[in-house]
Amino acid sequence: MKTFIFVLALSMCTTSAFATGKVATGQDAQDVDKACVADAQTAGCGSEQVGTGLMKCIHAYKKAHKKEFTISEGCKAAMQKFHQDRKGGKHSKQK
Repeated sequence: MKTFIFVLALSMCTTSAFATGKVATGQDAQDVDKACVADAQTAGCGSEQVGTGLMKCIHAYKKAHKKEFTISEGCKAAMQKFHQDRKGGKHSKQK
Protein backbone atom coordinates (compact mmCIF):
# COMPACT_ATOMS: atom_id res chain seq x y z
CA MET A 1 0.00 0.00 0.00
CA LYS A 2 2.84 2.40 0.82
CA THR A 3 4.36 1.74 -2.60
CA PHE A 4 1.06 2.53 -4.31
CA ILE A 5 0.73 5.81 -2.44
CA PHE A 6 4.35 6.73 -3.23
CA VAL A 7 3.87 5.96 -6.93
CA LEU A 8 0.61 7.90 -6.99
CA ALA A 9 2.22 10.92 -5.31
CA LEU A 10 5.23 10.70 -7.62
CA SER A 11 3.03 10.60 -10.72
CA MET A 12 1.05 13.61 -9.49
CA CYS A 13 4.27 15.58 -8.97
CA THR A 14 5.53 14.59 -12.40
CA THR A 15 2.28 15.61 -14.07
CA SER A 16 2.15 18.96 -12.29
CA ALA A 17 5.78 19.72 -13.17
CA PHE A 18 5.01 19.34 -16.86
CA ALA A 19 1.70 21.18 -16.60
CA THR A 20 3.25 24.20 -14.90
CA GLY A 21 6.37 24.21 -17.07
CA LYS A 22 8.67 23.95 -14.05
CA VAL A 23 10.84 21.21 -15.53
CA ALA A 24 14.49 21.92 -14.84
CA THR A 25 16.44 22.88 -17.93
CA GLY A 26 20.03 23.68 -18.63
CA GLN A 27 23.32 21.94 -19.04
CA ASP A 28 23.57 20.86 -15.39
CA ALA A 29 20.17 19.14 -15.58
CA GLN A 30 21.23 17.34 -18.76
CA ASP A 31 24.50 16.33 -17.10
CA VAL A 32 22.61 14.79 -14.17
CA ASP A 33 20.26 12.95 -16.55
CA LYS A 34 23.24 11.50 -18.43
CA ALA A 35 25.42 10.74 -15.40
CA CYS A 36 22.62 9.00 -13.53
CA VAL A 37 21.29 6.71 -16.29
CA ALA A 38 22.58 3.49 -14.68
CA ASP A 39 21.55 4.60 -11.18
CA ALA A 40 18.07 5.49 -12.46
CA GLN A 41 17.67 2.09 -14.12
CA THR A 42 18.71 0.26 -10.97
CA ALA A 43 16.34 2.37 -8.87
CA GLY A 44 13.44 1.96 -11.30
CA CYS A 45 13.46 5.66 -12.18
CA GLY A 46 14.30 5.23 -15.85
CA SER A 47 11.50 7.45 -17.17
CA GLU A 48 12.23 10.35 -14.80
CA GLN A 49 14.34 13.40 -15.56
CA VAL A 50 15.73 16.24 -13.48
CA GLY A 51 12.78 18.42 -12.56
CA THR A 52 10.30 15.57 -12.76
CA GLY A 53 11.49 13.47 -9.85
CA LEU A 54 14.73 11.78 -10.91
CA MET A 55 16.83 12.87 -7.95
CA LYS A 56 14.01 12.27 -5.46
CA CYS A 57 13.43 8.83 -6.92
CA ILE A 58 17.11 7.86 -6.73
CA HIS A 59 17.42 9.17 -3.17
CA ALA A 60 14.24 7.38 -2.09
CA TYR A 61 15.56 4.12 -3.54
CA LYS A 62 18.91 4.67 -1.82
CA LYS A 63 17.16 5.24 1.52
CA ALA A 64 15.09 2.09 1.10
CA HIS A 65 18.08 -0.04 0.00
CA LYS A 66 20.92 1.32 2.15
CA LYS A 67 22.92 -1.90 2.26
CA GLU A 68 22.83 -2.87 -1.40
CA PHE A 69 22.71 0.43 -3.32
CA THR A 70 25.03 3.40 -3.49
CA ILE A 71 24.82 6.30 -5.90
CA SER A 72 27.68 6.27 -8.41
CA GLU A 73 30.42 8.86 -8.07
CA GLY A 74 29.59 10.44 -11.44
CA CYS A 75 25.93 10.78 -10.54
CA LYS A 76 26.77 12.21 -7.10
CA ALA A 77 29.11 14.78 -8.63
CA ALA A 78 26.54 15.86 -11.23
CA MET A 79 23.83 16.20 -8.55
CA GLN A 80 26.14 18.23 -6.31
CA LYS A 81 27.04 20.59 -9.16
CA PHE A 82 23.34 20.99 -10.02
CA HIS A 83 22.50 21.83 -6.38
CA GLN A 84 25.42 24.25 -6.03
CA ASP A 85 24.52 26.11 -9.21
CA ARG A 86 20.85 26.17 -8.21
CA LYS A 87 21.68 27.70 -4.83
CA GLY A 88 23.84 30.27 -6.61
CA GLY A 89 20.89 31.36 -8.76
CA LYS A 90 22.11 29.81 -11.98
CA HIS A 91 18.89 27.80 -12.42
CA SER A 92 16.34 30.54 -11.87
CA LYS A 93 12.71 29.69 -12.60
CA GLN A 94 11.55 30.81 -15.99
CA LYS A 95 8.25 32.68 -16.23
